[in-house]
Order: sequence, then structure tokens, then C-alpha cells
Amino acid sequence: MRSSSLAVVATAGLALGVSACGGGSGGSNVSTASLNGTSGGAASADCQGTPVKGGTLVYERQADTLSLDPITPRNANGDTVSTELIFGGLVRSDPTGKTDNLVGGDADKWEESTDGKTYTFHIRPGVKFSNGDPVTAADVKFTLDRFGDPKINQALSSLAVGYGSTKVVDASTVQVKLKVPVASFLYNISIYPAFVVPKALVQKQGAAFFKHPVGTGPFMVKEFVRGSHIVFVRNPYYWEKGKPYLDTVRANFASDSNSRMLAVKSGDAQIADGVPFSQINSLKADPKLRVQSAKVPLLIGMWFNHKRKPLADLKVRQAMQYALNRDEINKGIFRGVGTIPNSVIAPLKFDAPDSQVQPYRYDLAKAKALMAASGFPKGFSTTLQYPAGYDYYKQLGLLMQQEYAAIGIKVKLIEEDGAEGTDRFTKGDYDLTFPYAQFTSDVIVPDEFVELLADPTNGLNGFFSNWKDAGITKLVQQFATTPDESERARQWPVIQKALMEQTPVINVMDIPFVNLHGASVCGTDINALGVDHLENTWVAAKASGQ
Repeated sequence: MRSSSLAVVATAGLALGVSACGGGSGGSNVSTASLNGTSGGAASADCQGTPVKGGTLVYERQADTLSLDPITPRNANGDTVSTELIFGGLVRSDPTGKTDNLVGGDADKWEESTDGKTYTFHIRPGVKFSNGDPVTAADVKFTLDRFGDPKINQALSSLAVGYGSTKVVDASTVQVKLKVPVASFLYNISIYPAFVVPKALVQKQGAAFFKHPVGTGPFMVKEFVRGSHIVFVRNPYYWEKGKPYLDTVRANFASDSNSRMLAVKSGDAQIADGVPFSQINSLKADPKLRVQSAKVPLLIGMWFNHKRKPLADLKVRQAMQYALNRDEINKGIFRGVGTIPNSVIAPLKFDAPDSQVQPYRYDLAKAKALMAASGFPKGFSTTLQYPAGYDYYKQLGLLMQQEYAAIGIKVKLIEEDGAEGTDRFTKGDYDLTFPYAQFTSDVIVPDEFVELLADPTNGLNGFFSNWKDAGITKLVQQFATTPDESERARQWPVIQKALMEQTPVINVMDIPFVNLHGASVCGTDINALGVDHLENTWVAAKASGQ
């Protein structure tokens, strides 16, 4: 679901906020670059200078913010992009986006025991909440205990797998005990459900605290009008010296993609997300604009309901893979910026290259042969749900309808509001569905995504697909509890290949996260998960080309 995030589970839905066009490239090497060459001419010369402090940034965002409680997101990225500005965690993904490494946040150092079951965190000296109160070990323990409580952390309780307890060692040190080694633990606590909150205020104010929250992030909330906008101002106690550079960030909620692009082109806004693929080339041609892309775990994912007999047939699912002309889909719909995947989930760390795990290439004859050998040689009828408001999903649905008709599968298309589609998905009320408009991973390792899909102990029934495979589950559980990175790198391609063969779901295309900003906007860093780090952003007084 970050720009998107996968976290819905018990709540409304999160486009796994959030990796991109590296499918089959062997890892999640993250970069921030323009699409297909330099966008809008050379980068503004003004952005090569010293960052300027001050000013206001207007950001046109496609998703509304509904909740400011980082542990209970209600509207996927619409919520998480706001909470990422307000709060911080003990550790975080490299904010520059240059690597997929974890770096210090509210903790400046930590140690891991040799058995992988004990972590000791040291709170960064001088780190404070935005009201000026110091962050204490008691705050961190309170936060991690909330994170580990499935009654509180309902949206992403899967990330708290193995959590045992947290002990206060001293005022600035905590020790976390895990029930079993959890290889992805540091990644799991680097995102919003584990963002540090002040114990005393949350206990005193309860839900009211999250209407006007304080955190350790670079900004704090000044004004929040649901359905319209949210305004942030600089956190004067932010721990990174000299940051943030901006005085104010105003996020306008604008679901219409054309209005978002027009706002940036006119200068009424400086950044917009959700750039339509059909407009990329024209936007790149404008010297006053910059089209920016980032490789993040972002996929176009179609789910099967395995309770539907035709879709439970492996040969049918494999036939549907071979029937997709992904080269044509990429060229015609995604304007060539996508990558044909060699994994059924988003491109993530440890992925093997195409030479080791082959993607499904278009082969209509093979697709027809598989259908003939399946339990449904004469074909069948089914439905495909897709989210409303996205031209590329409408185009994709029509193209897939045509391609599946060629192998005897009659597809009825159903366009649905995102919330309604997600609700039907979690209830199992679908045949085929694109459950989220933006579908990403919350962490850069495969653990979250694959455990949701292939570990039945989470009670999610194959992440609402009703699929299961005992052999793959055993491999996944071993992978998740293996602390050695080199061994995990050996194990994952085996799981990756097995999932491709079984095709519990279809990854149609890996795509990059794309946004638009004015040439005067500098420091537009996006991390490995597609999260904007606006603490690094500044506005030049004058931009090249203007």
C-alpha cells in the first residue's frame, strides 16, 4: 500500500506505503531519478547550492488523511504520509533513498544478541517530542508494547510477530526480548506502528491525543480539515540539526489527477503525487517541471479467490499468467516505465534475477494448452473488480478482458470505489480483484508480504485469497526465523520460484513511484519505501528555466 502500503489486515486498507521497477533485477537497490532520461532539462542549478531555510511548500496529494494515529491508519497512504512527518521511530530506512539500509532515528545505536532474540536500544541524546518533552525509555517501552499488542496494533499485527516484552534498563536504554528470532525485526519497527509516542500524554488523553499529536518527526500539525487539507509547521525540537528547512507544508487532498498536475504547472502547488502515466512525456517536456521516479516495492497485484473452483486450478492460473502480454501492457498503459516481474509479490531484498527465477512471458499457445489440460477446458465466466478513478486500471481491465477471452475465460469488469473494493476483498466477496490502487510493501524485505500470503497462523486465509500450500509455508516460517543474512539470501529465491510456479496471485507489473515537482523544489528525497522526506526539502529562490 507510500506512496502506498500493504497494511490493511483488520482495517480499511493500505497500499503497501510502500518498490518498484526492479522486478527480476536481483534486489531492491533504490534510486531516485528521472524517468527515461533527464526530466524537464538539466536539474536546476539553484538546487546545487546551500539549502535555503524558510518558505511554504504546497503538496497536492491524491489520498485524504483520515487518522493521525500511526498505529491505526484508516486510509492507507493518505494517513501514513502525514504520520511520517509527525512521528519518528527508533530506526528508519535511509532517508536519502540512496541505499536500502536502516539508519538511526530516535535511537542512535543498538545491539543485537548472538541468538537474535534480544535487542538493546540507546535513545539519541537530546531527542525530544515536538512539545519539548524529552523522549524517555518509558515512552519507548510504552510504544513497543502497543506495537506488540494485537488488540491495539490491529492493522499490522503481523509485523509484531515474535514480540515478547520490553524492559527499561535506564532512562535512555531499553531491552527488547523476542520469543523467537525474527530476522526482519529492525525493519518491522522502522515504520509507523512502532513510531514513538509520549506515554503520559497518550494515557491521559486517549484518542483525543491523536487529534493534536506530538511526535519526534520534523513537523507538527497546525490545522487539519478532513476532506480538504492538512497544514504542518516546523518542529522546533527536531533532532536533526538545521532541519527541516521549510517553515510550512500544506497538503491539499485532490483525488482528480488532472487537477493535481495543473496545480503544479500553474505554480499553485510545488509537488503532486500520483502522476498519470499518460502524462509523463508531456510533463517532462516542460523546463519548469521535474518528473521524479523512485524504485519502491510497488506492484499491480491481482488476487484470485481460491474458493472459486476454476481459480483454484493451478493450470488455469498458470494459463492466465502466460495469456498476459506484459510487453504490450507496459508499452500501451504504463508508457514503458514498468518492469515485467519475476515474483508474485513486489520486488524486494534477496530477489533472484530473471536468469534464476524466470518471469512469465507471453505465450498464447502455452496458455491454451494449459487451459485444455485443466479441469475447465471449455473455459468459464468470472468477474474482475478494479478501483475507480484510475485510468490505467480501466485500460488494464479492458485489455485483460480481451486477452483472457482468447483462452476461453469470459471476464465481467466491475469498477468499484476503493473502500468498497477493499471491503469486499477482506470479506472474500470477489472472484478476481485488484484490491488496492497502490500496492506496496511496508518494509524492504519479503517477510511481511510473504507471511501475510503464505503463513496461515496469522488467520488471514492467504491474505484473503483462501490459498495455502504447506510446503511453501514451512519454507516461509524457516526464512522468517533465520537471522543470518547470507542464509536468508540463499533461502529466498527458492520461495520466490515456488510462488511463481504456484501463482497464488498475479503480479501484472512492477512500477515505479512517480511524482511531479517544480524545478525550484530541491532535496526531494524519497526513501526505499517511497516515503517523502520533506525535512530535506527546500525551495530555491529562482529555478533554472524560469
